[in-house]
Amino acid sequence: MDSQGIEVLMQRGDWDAAITECKGALQVTPTNAKIRAYLGMCLFRKNEFALAAEEFRKATTLDPNFWQAGTKLAQCLDRLRRHEEAYEVARHWLRVMPADHTLQGLVLGLEYQVRGNRQEGWERTAGASREIRFTRD
Repeated sequence: MDSQGIEVLMQRGDWDAAITECKGALQVTPTNAKIRAYLGMCLFRKNEFALAAEEFRKATTLDPNFWQAGTKLAQCLDRLRRHEEAYEVARHWLRVMPADHTLQGLVLGLEYQVRGNRQEGWERTAGASREIRFTRD
């Protein structure tokens, strides 16, 4: 099956059939970045984020300008709670496609996650605009 047939299966939401077709197509042309990304998308839709991330990473390795696959890679890593890695990936692809709103939103959201992960306890509220009172005060 060609990529159009896979697209039809994906449009129907028949993820299992699309995965089977993608794997078959990749046996014939394992360096097809588009089919790798389709496989990643199907796995993403099935909430198999670790497997999807592998496919999106392969797609971006095969095609270094494939920013759409890079965006989905960052989203997979975010869902896997690998926020620092997701942030770096999103920043990289935002440099490739600076006008993409999805990447802009990812970078902003992940920046907060990464910065928040580097601070412990009370340090998160150090810049708060309101006074913090303890119950004994």
